[in-house]
Amino acid sequence: MSTLGLLRTAVVSAALVAGALALSAPADAGPATQRVGHYVPPAGGNFNNPLGTPTQQRKLLQQVIRTVNSAPAGSTIRMAVFSFGDGPTADALIAAHDRGVNVKLVFAGENVYPAMARLRSAIGTDTNAPSFVRICQNSCRGDAGQMHAKYFSFSRAGTARWITMVGSVNLTQHNAQDQWNDLYTRVDDRPYFRAYGHWFGQLKADQPVAKPYLHKAVSDTDIRIMPVDLRADTDPILAALDDVQCVVTTNGGDVHTGVYISTHAWNEDRGKAIAWKVAALRGEGCDVKVFYGTGMGAAVRSILENHDVAMRKGGHQGIRTHQKVMIVSGGYDGETSTVRAWTGSQNWSTRATHRDDLIVRIDDQAEATTYEKRFLWMWDHG
Repeated sequence: MSTLGLLRTAVVSAALVAGALALSAPADAGPATQRVGHYVPPAGGNFNNPLGTPTQQRKLLQQVIRTVNSAPAGSTIRMAVFSFGDGPTADALIAAHDRGVNVKLVFAGENVYPAMARLRSAIGTDTNAPSFVRICQNSCRGDAGQMHAKYFSFSRAGTARWITMVGSVNLTQHNAQDQWNDLYTRVDDRPYFRAYGHWFGQLKADQPVAKPYLHKAVSDTDIRIMPVDLRADTDPILAALDDVQCVVTTNGGDVHTGVYISTHAWNEDRGKAIAWKVAALRGEGCDVKVFYGTGMGAAVRSILENHDVAMRKGGHQGIRTHQKVMIVSGGYDGETSTVRAWTGSQNWSTRATHRDDLIVRIDDQAEATTYEKRFLWMWDHG
């Protein structure tokens, strides 16, 4: 064979080998061919268990991570989180960005953890781009306070669309291991998903707005968005408590409405006003139980104790509630046998009124009952 023929044979052989290697390469070898999961998060109330296994502790974080991993290219993830320090969640968001998901993140600037800095470096800070990281030094929509929400939304994940999660969970290992948390999730609910769109647009702009307090009723929920000016607007928690009827008369006799509270921080003048109302409901015959966290103020505690309100901080060293949950089971807003649950990110304090926060009232009876059952389990075991 001629020298030219030998060269041609060598080139062809090299091409065949290269083709074979390409065919044998794994399907997820590069960002453009990353595998996308098929996970759809469970709708309704979801809860971690800091007393359980690592899987039970990280249940809510894993719910977020698995949903991120199931978001396909071209879809959009939006998050507004006060505290973000979880490396695996950051890894999942960076991978989603690399495979073509629009990843839009808003954080509070109080503590910039390494996971947040890594996301900012990988994704960038241009809020006009499809993906960005915005870190607000104060309330994003006000001139004081902080961005304190815990909000996660996904335009698509697996076979589902319009997924929205809100609750008490920050994305940190501390939240998983040392605190009771919740994450209320709605799936395939476009009206509820869209209810947060204008708010998120204001967050990313990081500019004070004239009327930051928003109220929206949609999909068996009532959404309150802070900051709230209590000089002009009604306190959403006090307004809810005003609608409680403590004793309901039925054919079987009198039934006492349950008022169950699990809250991380309850203090300052606003906290005292709420405590006096809760104490009054106890006096009117409500069955009141308070599972409290590390932010219970001395004055609030004194008001409740002096009115014989049943209280617990939990029986396990270092494990406290971080929830902002209230459940009313019985008489509420003219109904004599109902269950309503409130969740979200707002603590019961004066300072909290200046923060970007969410309160969601759950009117769906089955979903609200899930919160009631979880509270009573925590009361017995926490």
